[in-house]
Amino acid sequence: MRHTASAENVVRALDDLVSVEKSVDRAVLHALGIGPNDAAVLRHLLDLESRGTTTTTPSSLSDLLGISSAATTALIDRLAGAGWVERQPHPQDRRSVLIRATVPPGSPARRLLAVRRVAISSAAAGLGAQERRTVVEFLDELHRAEQHHLAEATAVTGPAESLPPR
Repeated sequence: MRHTASAENVVRALDDLVSVEKSVDRAVLHALGIGPNDAAVLRHLLDLESRGTTTTTPSSLSDLLGISSAATTALIDRLAGAGWVERQPHPQDRRSVLIRATVPPGSPARRLLAVRRVAISSAAAGLGAQERRTVVEFLDELHRAEQHHLAEATAVTGPAESLPPR
């Protein structure tokens, strides 16, 4: 653990975190035989589930990933074919469906998909209330800065996947 608090130490720590996250993501994707968008959808569905919502719509998944409805349909078809998700009739709209993860509780796949969330929760639990506030403020500011940089890059290069609002 680093105990110095220079701006360069913060940058280095975040660089190290991003690097290890990429390695973990590659290992998880390889182990599960899925792609990054597949993992993003499954993590989103499992996160919703942990908050008491078990389903979402294909259009919300399109928005989450910044991809077309056709690409989302193909992604859902692929995940459903592999047994990762299922479609359910929408209770209020007969023309629509809801998507639900079918990853069994306690399964190795569920543990692999949740590894980042578990690590973050564990680290955050070791912080005091003021430290957590400081971390959240810092990450919110970093998120806003990245959104600004994305907007600038998009203005120069054209549309790109946008970061979800925070």
